[in-house]
Amino acid sequence: MGKVVLEVKDFSFRYRQTKQKAIKNISFQVEEGSFFCIIGANGSGKSTLCNALVGLIPHYFVGKMSGEVFVNGMKVEDSTIADLSAKIGLVFQNPFNQLSYTAGTVAEELAYGLGNRGVSHEEMVKKVEYVAKLMRIDHVIHKNPLELSGGQIQRVALGSTFIMEPRVLVLDECTTQLDPLGSEEIFDIVKSLNQKGITVIMVDHEMERVARCADKIMVLDGGEIVAIDIPERIFETPDIVKHRIGVPDYVKICQSLREKGYTKREIEIAEEPTIELVKEALKG
Repeated sequence: MGKVVLEVKDFSFRYRQTKQKAIKNISFQVEEGSFFCIIGANGSGKSTLCNALVGLIPHYFVGKMSGEVFVNGMKVEDSTIADLSAKIGLVFQNPFNQLSYTAGTVAEELAYGLGNRGVSHEEMVKKVEYVAKLMRIDHVIHKNPLELSGGQIQRVALGSTFIMEPRVLVLDECTTQLDPLGSEEIFDIVKSLNQKGITVIMVDHEMERVARCADKIMVLDGGEIVAIDIPERIFETPDIVKHRIGVPDYVKICQSLREKGYTKREIEIAEEPTIELVKEALKG
């Protein structure tokens, strides 16, 4: 087992003025450099958990909390959001929630957090240039963020989080509002960051992508953990759909073929189901 960079111990949270807990007695660990995915239906507690990992709970959202969250050994409850931002960063579902609305250019938007941290101008310029190139927004660096496309704004939002140099990135369905091309552009960047050693914790509803890239998947339902395992075991569990999540098309086809009498060996030989096998799986 590798170094643990994030640990959640028996964590529960109930928002003020609500009767039910959004998160109930959750415990799990995330290893350094891993790609950890969180899936579940709407209302299962995914966004609440993301807010807790980065300190927005309890420092911003008010409610009743129990249990502990640690980031690199640092207890979230006892740390400031500013201190946590150097360890862990959150990219919101809506990139407009991430903008400062005080910056006239993309460069200024990227530099906003660095200015609050007191980084020198010379160092700031270097970091902005590096992150803009990494996020593939160096060609729009002098434009106003509000003039950009949805995909470009999301890359600015990701860049403004990453420029603070956190070793853990939390992505809360940050491609939901993008078209397939924009979504894949963001995901390619995230995957490349993960390959460079950044730990990624991603909430996503695209099961094909989750199955392809996750080292481990955690399934939430009703604020509770119902499964944590590698993708193969998660999606091959027959009753996983009871928790209101989808499964990748490839898995559906393979399951259908098995039900029709094809052996695991026959399916594996095909590597990916051929058109004939797909037609056979869909019959009836």
